[in-house]
Amino acid sequence: MAQVDAASALFGNDTRSAVLVAIRLLGQTWASELALLLGLRLFSVQRVLAAFEREGVIVGRKQGRTRVFSLNPRYFAAKELDALLWKLGQVDTGLQKQLSATRRRPRETGKDAA
Repeated sequence: MAQVDAASALFGNDTRSAVLVAIRLLGQTWASELALLLGLRLFSVQRVLAAFEREGVIVGRKQGRTRVFSLNPRYFAAKELDALLWKLGQVDTGLQKQLSATRRRPRETGKDAA
């Protein structure tokens, strides 16, 4: 799993921290993309996303059949959180490489992965 070394447990544990940093760097993302990028099980990512959504840190919306997540611009400390996550993302070069090499949209249903 790609890790944010400087803040591995800043948001509770390294999984929660990595998910938040990845969301910030991607702008918006979906659970399966995060699981693939971070090398986590989909269920683990979905559980973290649900917790952050309950806490009001992120927001989710339906885009077709996919639920897309982004940082909540109405969160009481949105500006500060955004700046912190951006700074943490800049030191995680491994995550940056993974993000730059990743397909940025879900594959169309029924389309081959060729």
